[in-house]
Amino acid sequence: MMKKAFTWSLSNGFATLLLTVGTVLAIVTLSISFGSPISVDAMVTAAALWLAGVVFLHPAPAKILIPVIVLASLSLGYATYFSTAGSWLLAVLAAIITASIVSYGFSLRKTIRQHHSHWYD
Repeated sequence: MMKKAFTWSLSNGFATLLLTVGTVLAIVTLSISFGSPISVDAMVTAAALWLAGVVFLHPAPAKILIPVIVLASLSLGYATYFSTAGSWLLAVLAAIITASIVSYGFSLRKTIRQHHSHWYD
């Protein structure tokens, strides 16, 4: 199986923009207003930007796909924790459920299998 080379296109440029804006939004939000209702909304928005960025990224390499799934799950867990008056159980459940659904949606298992032979290149 040939490894697809990453090429810059309008779609990949837009994906990079979405991933960058989501990351900047999350960092600024967590540093300025940690735990506030605004930060909850901003973290959900950052998660949506990250996931949309991965959708536009073709081909989505596992080294980008896995961290995005982890960050999106953690940010939705953060939003759940501060939206439910500090319920750790619901926050952990939200993070696990989000990771499961998104991993299935992006076929993470298939991506890891395809790229496994190229990890040590």
